[in-house]
Amino acid sequence: MSKKDNRHEKKRNMKELLATMFKIGCIGFGGGTALVPVIESEVVYEKKLIDKEEYTKDVIVANITPGALPVEVAAGVGRKVCGMPGMLLSALLMGMPGTFLTVLLLILINSSGIRVLQQILFASAGVTAYIIYMLIMYAKGTWRECRESGTAKSGMFFMFLVFFLTSGKELFQLFGINRTPIFDISTIDVLCAAFFIIFYTGGVFRWGRVIVSIIITVLYCLCVGKMHLISSTVVLGIIRLTMVVLSIYGLRTGIEGKIPFSWKSLKRLIREEVCWAAMFFLLSLPALLCFGKTLAFAGRGLISVVISFGGGDAYLAVANGMFVNTGMIGYDDFYFKIASVANGLPGSILCKILAGVGYILGCQSGGVWCGIFVALCGFACSIAASGGTFSAVVYIYERFENLQIFQVLQTYMRPIVAGLLLTVCTSMIYQNMSIACWYFWPLISMVLLTFGIFLLNVFWRRRGVVRPLQMVLFSAAASLIVCNVFASIP
Repeated sequence: MSKKDNRHEKKRNMKELLATMFKIGCIGFGGGTALVPVIESEVVYEKKLIDKEEYTKDVIVANITPGALPVEVAAGVGRKVCGMPGMLLSALLMGMPGTFLTVLLLILINSSGIRVLQQILFASAGVTAYIIYMLIMYAKGTWRECRESGTAKSGMFFMFLVFFLTSGKELFQLFGINRTPIFDISTIDVLCAAFFIIFYTGGVFRWGRVIVSIIITVLYCLCVGKMHLISSTVVLGIIRLTMVVLSIYGLRTGIEGKIPFSWKSLKRLIREEVCWAAMFFLLSLPALLCFGKTLAFAGRGLISVVISFGGGDAYLAVANGMFVNTGMIGYDDFYFKIASVANGLPGSILCKILAGVGYILGCQSGGVWCGIFVALCGFACSIAASGGTFSAVVYIYERFENLQIFQVLQTYMRPIVAGLLLTVCTSMIYQNMSIACWYFWPLISMVLLTFGIFLLNVFWRRRGVVRPLQMVLFSAAASLIVCNVFASIP
């Protein structure tokens, strides 16, 4: 291929990459984990920008990295397709639509009430049904891949084990059970338990190690589960230390003498970190000029991203501690404005919440434009901190990825993610049912609407008559019309 053709190919790939990331950012309802199959469908199968193995690696790294998962996956895909420019721009475009809409709706709510938010919620019910369809298809594809690779039994074991351990609260809410589930552990705790089992056993069935790993995992889940049947922090600390020691013991034979080092890779990491820092500074500059507390806000924002594991719901708790409990922002502004708006819009919860907090702070201090500039600073915090930590973890992961144990991890990462996505499905069904509760509609009405749009997407996909974006728009339009009809009935 000539240099001219090569430049033309890179330019075309960059256009496709950025258009794809922006589109996913616009339709990305359901949180970070829910976007894993959506991004895969677009970049692996639809556009063929990267292959499945490369995408799986990005998902693995994003799941063990704090921050906004869809932004991290987008950065990883962009890095492989178009280098550092693709990495930065992909991350920005993935988070931009939801952040822009969050700030826009906060402006409209401050001036004209919550009517606009109501229409967003009505449309999001249909998009939620489409996302549920995508998640079910991802789980189905996982089962098919496990069967083809000869890991059907173990793969399905991991998938349903993860679903069982993480879905307690969602299932109890769905069926109206007013009790605390025994387990219902967080995403990061599930990943810790799964990685411990994989690292200790090496993916090889040996009775001794399997029994030990099961006993320790059960004890760990009893400690970190919502019911806290084992409430001693000392016991939890001992169990965690045991898991670390046994994981290292399981890894020891594969690691000795096989860890590569490259100055080129290290220099690339440094360049990437400098790029993330420069992007943060440039986007935060307007806020620095108009808002006196920008550094305090940005510092808390960056820290909140770096310590945020476990998805959007977990970040709400982190942001509450950083901004609400410290008196930086009011409880009502945070939960009744920012959180409500963010939950009804596409994109990363983390990006939307930080931008929303920035807007409220800036608006209270210097008006709408100051609010917009500080929201931009919050957005910069979410993107730069997520991208910077992702780059660092990628560097570490690449030192180990050729070891056999990490090949095993790649094999079982998809079933683990599929189990998390099944939990997201139950949560999204409950989310649609909550809309019925807010407007005093029969619950069965939203269940039937969700199921009907789900079946409509199944029909469309089997017939192959519409593209994914059209499916999203049709789903949103259908729910918007039906919900407005419900709302008009006295």
